[in-house]
Amino acid sequence: MDIKRIFLFCLLVAGCLQLSAQRKFIAIDVDNLNPIVGATVQSNVGTCITDSTGRFALPDTCKMMFLTHINYENRLVKLAEVRDTVYLISKDFNLHELVVFGVGRQDDKMEELNKRLRLQEKDVQMLSANPNQGLNVLGLLKYLIPRKWLKDNKADRKKRLEEILDDY
Repeated sequence: MDIKRIFLFCLLVAGCLQLSAQRKFIAIDVDNLNPIVGATVQSNVGTCITDSTGRFALPDTCKMMFLTHINYENRLVKLAEVRDTVYLISKDFNLHELVVFGVGRQDDKMEELNKRLRLQEKDVQMLSANPNQGLNVLGLLKYLIPRKWLKDNKADRKKRLEEILDDY
């Protein structure tokens, strides 16, 4: 009688361990290698969201997952092709600089603010100057140093992105 209880207990423990077997993953930005927070991960088992460190877990029974995020391209991944890191490509919504001027009611505070915001003539000339015109002293260093000594970061970055996109 005790052997039957021990056997049933062992079966119960083995079943619980099988149900709790999970693979852990992390979602990372391809460009800056930062973890992606709040990405939605959908699989045949259910849906989960990445935590503040970009981590999430899926059961071993899953074969595929679909990752979505508002700032990144959607990605469908076969779990057999991935170890623990999933790279996502940014959609690149970058604004360089934006200056807004408006006309409204005038009062003393607004007049003072406008006086402070008005640019001096020298500032306007500096902002309108094209840095590509004229002599660039620091640019001369590029011609004085042999090319083989200069590290080409663009080529390294392009090679790394091509490797990632091949696996994407």
